[in-house]
Amino acid sequence: MKKRDIPNAICWFRIALIPLVLFFLVESNLTAWLPYSVSLFLSGILFAVAMISDAIDGRIARKYNYVSDLGKFLDPIADKMLVLSVCVAFAGIGAFGHLMLVSVIAILLRELMISGLRLSAASKGIVIAANWWGKIKTILQAVAIGVTYVFLLLESIPACNEFTPWYFLLIPEILFAINALYAWISAIPYIKACAPYLKG
Repeated sequence: MKKRDIPNAICWFRIALIPLVLFFLVESNLTAWLPYSVSLFLSGILFAVAMISDAIDGRIARKYNYVSDLGKFLDPIADKMLVLSVCVAFAGIGAFGHLMLVSVIAILLRELMISGLRLSAASKGIVIAANWWGKIKTILQAVAIGVTYVFLLLESIPACNEFTPWYFLLIPEILFAINALYAWISAIPYIKACAPYLKG
C-alpha cells in the first residue's frame, strides 16, 4: 500500500468497524452471553476508536498533502455511515422518547439531501469537500452519541439506574434536538456550494 493511500485505508477501517459497533449496541441472541452493560461498553469503545480514526486520517492527509478526490468524498461518507447507523440504532432500541426519534429522522433527512446534492455535483466532475460547518456538526454528533452511551450504560446497571433522576434522561434527547437544528443550519453552505452545478 502506498503512503498516499493511508488516509483512505483508515476511512475503510472506520466503515468496517460499523457492524461491530451495532453488533454490541443492539441486544440480540448473539450477544446474550454478555451482560448488556458490558456489550454497551464495548460498542462505545469501538465507536470512540472509529471517531478517533477520523481525526487521524484527516491529520495525516493534511500534514503530508495526501489529499485526494476519493478521500474528499469517502471521509464524510464514512462519518455519515457511522453516526447515522448509531443514531438509528438508538432510536430503534427505544431507549428514549419521541423527541430523539424526531431528531434522528431530521438528521437523517438532512444527510440524505446533502449527499444527494454532492452526488449531483460529482456527476459533473465537481467534488464538494467537507467544510468546517460539517466538521463541527460531526463533533457535536459524536458528543451527543457519547453522552447517550453513558446514559444507556447507567440505565443498564440496576444499582446506578435506581438513583438516576428521571429528568436526567432528557439530556440526550435535548442534545439530539440541538444536533438536528444545527445539522440543518450547517446544510446551507453545502446547498450554496452545490447550487451552481445543479442548474439545468
